[in-house]
Amino acid sequence: MICIKVEKEKSLEVIRGLINNINQIFSNKNFIYIELNEPIEVRDKNLEVVDCSKIEKRTPRLSDIFPGIRGFYLLGDILLISPKKEVDKELLARVILKINPRIKTIFLRKKVGGELRINELEFLGGEYKTTTIYRENGINFYVDISKVYVNPSLSTERAITASEIECLGVILDAFCGYGALTLYLLKKCNYVVAGDLNIDGLYMLKKSVELNKLKGIVDVVQYDAKFLPFRDKSFYLVIGDNPTMIVDFRQELCRVGKEVIFYILSKDENEAKEKLGEGKWVAINEYSKDLRIFKGRIRCNNVSN
Repeated sequence: MICIKVEKEKSLEVIRGLINNINQIFSNKNFIYIELNEPIEVRDKNLEVVDCSKIEKRTPRLSDIFPGIRGFYLLGDILLISPKKEVDKELLARVILKINPRIKTIFLRKKVGGELRINELEFLGGEYKTTTIYRENGINFYVDISKVYVNPSLSTERAITASEIECLGVILDAFCGYGALTLYLLKKCNYVVAGDLNIDGLYMLKKSVELNKLKGIVDVVQYDAKFLPFRDKSFYLVIGDNPTMIVDFRQELCRVGKEVIFYILSKDENEAKEKLGEGKWVAINEYSKDLRIFKGRIRCNNVSN
């Protein structure tokens, strides 16, 4: 097979003109290599025809071809992408499928909305499907991206949180979603209670528990967290991971828990303290230019009503 060798900054227009004849796309240092299905006559002096078999084949970064495009998540064989500027969406999807044949489906990830905090999605290319299995720190998660919010960028934070928690009593993962943190806790502790309003997420959690063959027990409960179906101080620790709305649930979480790990969207540590109580607040993720997600572990007798 032959490849067209082109400088990275000039590759997009060359790819656009050859897209129907491209088998795969590789990179190597400052160049993009476009493997063709059929030979062509090359008249452009800026292009070079080379033997594909002699190239050290590396998967190019998406930003090498589409400058400025860096925001994306790969979940199993589904790619969720968030362009920061307008792009040719059809071309973008076709190029991605050429770059990485393991990717089967591509969606444009838009804003998170609604009570269940689900991403608005636009299908861009590949096989249309919304379910996949993705692996995070040795744990397999079954997810349907059209029914739950998935953020793999917080995988390190989830591992850190699980490592900091002691298995000294019953733990409630109060906004468990598809079980992003629950499974970490279940690997460490023998028993966890996990609840959410989103019934679809709870079914995904159950599938993931089976998928990982975990020996611990998880009780899965559907509820509205404003009215938790538990007695006062039922839990030694509650996880309150609902940063945008957590203040609305503060009193109820503290009613059922002795301590709560709160996640809150805030401009600084002082604002987090004012809204949820005294404690050590740590910024774990940048949300926007002026807002960050803070995490703090609070003793509920330190939370004012």
